Amino acid sequence: MWREGYVPGGDTRFFVRALGHGDDLAVLLHGWPEDGSSWRRVAPLLVDAGYRVVCPDLKGFGLSDTPHKGYDAQTLADEISQLIRNLHVRKAVLVGHDWGGAVALATAFRHPGRVRALVVASSPFRQLDLRRSWHIPLWNVPLAPEVAFKVAAKPLVVAAVRHAAVADEAFTDEILEGYAEAVSRDPAAWLAYYRTLSRRAVVAWAMRRVRDRAGFLPDPPGPHYLRVPASVLWGELDPVTPFHLASRVAHDLDARLVPLPGVGHFVHEEDPLAVARAIIDLAGTGRGSSVPTGSSRAG
Repeated sequence: MWREGYVPGGDTRFFVRALGHGDDLAVLLHGWPEDGSSWRRVAPLLVDAGYRVVCPDLKGFGLSDTPHKGYDAQTLADEISQLIRNLHVRKAVLVGHDWGGAVALATAFRHPGRVRALVVASSPFRQLDLRRSWHIPLWNVPLAPEVAFKVAAKPLVVAAVRHAAVADEAFTDEILEGYAEAVSRDPAAWLAYYRTLSRRAVVAWAMRRVRDRAGFLPDPPGPHYLRVPASVLWGELDPVTPFHLASRVAHDLDARLVPLPGVGHFVHEEDPLAVARAIIDLAGTGRGSSVPTGSSRAG
């Protein structure tokens, strides 16, 4: 039975959905345009493997607090670290998709003592392909995105999900309605991710393009070694954050790459069993539990 409520993380109140019990905690962070309910098919599989699972709405999304500042990597990482502490464990397995992956990464780098293992999915790190992620500069335009998502959230969310997902049978009209409601509540809040975190990535992308054309410039830094075990999951058919980025991200994090064939951008919704298996392969099972089995494409 799902349990719902608010848990503080620093100055932010996170609305969380929790399943299972015990000290083996997995915290699952969603991306855009979802909320914590997007893990509804992964969470039970992790509970069967012995975990207590907590799925917060990210700050700025859904029913969590929606301040218009505090979206720098350091603040976001500090808040998730404090959220883990307030869930009464010392460490958690931290999993993040899309923007949730960026927040999870920031947390693992800044607070490795709070993270037992890290899984990031479809989440560029030091890499962008603006030919595919053309929405990033568009959503840095002032005011227009706020107005668009206030007056037409449902068609925009439906179009975005249908474009980015390959196995889209999981996205019922009811689910899409919920996501549209989550992003229309206060668009200026979640747009802060694009207007804060993405700007550094865009600058890095531009500098890399210049470096490629100017041989006299120094090479970029090497891998950013994490102090926790990590895996990178990526849909091989992802049209938004294309698969050619995956190996670079895994290299830069010194992490294991897990390709997911036949899957688009929303890996945890399109192939929840494969995602659950990858988490368990990295972090192990809880006490006395086993790895879930069955068809890779869970219903």
